[in-house]
Amino acid sequence: MSGEWLGTDVPLHAQHERPAGMGLHICAVVPRGRGSSSEHVEVVNDGAAPVPVTGLELTCCAGQDHEPVYTFPQGELDAGETAYIYSGTGKSHRLRNGDLILYAGLQSRVWKDDSHVAYLRHPDGKIIDTMHAGRPSRHPDGH
Repeated sequence: MSGEWLGTDVPLHAQHERPAGMGLHICAVVPRGRGSSSEHVEVVNDGAAPVPVTGLELTCCAGQDHEPVYTFPQGELDAGETAYIYSGTGKSHRLRNGDLILYAGLQSRVWKDDSHVAYLRHPDGKIIDTMHAGRPSRHPDGH
């Protein structure tokens, strides 16, 4: 997989060994339980500046011939903030610390096991980051 992180010239690598502070990326894909309400993807901005996320897509495949799982509304993630995108239903909101709780409104699970991959991409298909479901979080001590 090749591409660039949003706002940087850092290439993507399949092993996901990226230094901290590089900007927007997927931190974790959590396929929990039997229902879609607990399944979620964590998208983190660990850069030093806010990053616009308007129109970015979270998908379950890299191709263009499918609907995204979730499309980000207008807004940005400030430095150090995380967006938790749940595949199930609920009311999206911003926490006091600035983190976002977002819901895709799907009736079924998307990332069922470690063979499934989450893709964060631009609407034109340019991949920002990828991560397999169930892999350890990139920030095990928090964001």
